Amino acid sequence: MTFYDWLIENEDVMGDGPGLWCPLHICLMVGLALWLVCAFFLFKKYKNFALKLTTVLCFVMIFFRIFRMALLYFSAKQTFVEILPWHLCHLMSFIFPLFFLLKIKKGFLAVLVVTFFGGILTFIFGDYYYLSTLSFLHYESLLLHFIMPTVVIACIASGYFKVRVKDFWQAFLGIFLIACWSMIGNLLVEDANFLYLMENGLPFDIFAFMNWEYSYLLDYAILVTIIALVSILPFYIYDKVKKKKADKSFEIIMKTIKSEI
Repeated sequence: MTFYDWLIENEDVMGDGPGLWCPLHICLMVGLALWLVCAFFLFKKYKNFALKLTTVLCFVMIFFRIFRMALLYFSAKQTFVEILPWHLCHLMSFIFPLFFLLKIKKGFLAVLVVTFFGGILTFIFGDYYYLSTLSFLHYESLLLHFIMPTVVIACIASGYFKVRVKDFWQAFLGIFLIACWSMIGNLLVEDANFLYLMENGLPFDIFAFMNWEYSYLLDYAILVTIIALVSILPFYIYDKVKKKKADKSFEIIMKTIKSEI
């Protein structure tokens, strides 16, 4: 195997890999989880550092994605249409930097939610392990999927963006729009499976008994709903606790005023 084979991911000479849930896959998932927990507390303490790092990581995402696209195009592995950002994470690697660098807050919640969970889910169910050796394209993708949830954590922990529960409908709208965009790619690119809409991207299908070709879309719907509830719950609890403390503080103030009168 030559350097060029490794660079463009020449599957003919790289050999078969162990697949999902191999030791490397598990270690990377655990590493990502630990990093995100540490990152939250780090960014909460050093807010300016979090925002400066996010700015740098935005440019890193853009640079490596453009380099990846150029590499695939000029090596004749993919056509110009194929290299366009049809997949969720590929698309968000441009949309997130656009919103953050231009300081666009309107609709940013949808960008945060899709970027965070899109990065994590693609990382968990990714196809990094079907070859015996991780290629440059694999490493670039792994880097991207570490960066995506990291910059979201930075935006929230630093206080750059205040998440409001009542705005979470934006996330569903964002997912719908991305699904429509990915379907355009599936129609334009032969045998494409962007956003895993044409073939099941999950290692299971609980609705397989229906004998419906696209039954896995119901799995996606359930998964998206669970993700939405999990992501909303912490902010919902925080809002309730904050309101309760505010009401209690107001009650104490009123009692103090009455006692003085």
